[in-house]
Amino acid sequence: MLYKIIITKDGKHKKLIYEGEDKKHAKKKYFTIKDKNKVLTPKTTNAYKKTKPVIYELLLLKEKEENDPKFYTKDSLGRNVEVNVKSDKWTILHKVEYFYEEKFTVFGYDKRMETKEIIKLILLRRHKGILLKQVNYVVNKVLIHQDGEFDIITCKTKSDAKKLYTTLRNFYESNDKMKNILFTGLVSKRNRTELYKKIVEKTGWTLNRVYRSSSRP
Repeated sequence: MLYKIIITKDGKHKKLIYEGEDKKHAKKKYFTIKDKNKVLTPKTTNAYKKTKPVIYELLLLKEKEENDPKFYTKDSLGRNVEVNVKSDKWTILHKVEYFYEEKFTVFGYDKRMETKEIIKLILLRRHKGILLKQVNYVVNKVLIHQDGEFDIITCKTKSDAKKLYTTLRNFYESNDKMKNILFTGLVSKRNRTELYKKIVEKTGWTLNRVYRSSSRP
């Protein structure tokens, strides 16, 4: 009897984690991966050609047998819904949503960054003396202001920007030693014109690019 662990993307096979005959090992490996799958900012959108939602799942499968029980999961209304894999060779034993860490484009940096890198390299950047920092967001961009300058973190969508902003704020609020950062939320419409001008001056972008509410990485 063969067992395998896979990750799917929108229901399609993405990655094979394990394949073998040891059921005990397969189950242990599946639940270990499930328990260790912790991220700060989960990837929930894909932007290959256009921005759209994406769902990843971790599955433990076994070779299909005639009397295998059906596998059910709950839909958004709490109803039981039968779930099948597209291949007739396999039966689902366990299935759970799987999370990848989102990466963001930061102006002035060559590589895209995960949230933990943004925290370490930008939010917690050291300065001489006491420096008050400010974090806010506008359309799909999160801005971290410090030392008379600001960093621009471009997200795929407006909701991704709000999610990253919230993650940074939660990190700050959970750290009692940090007292010098103001989180001021969504930039008000009356203050956006001046901010957009500063972004153009810093980046050389067109206003259309600054106004854009979704971006491909």
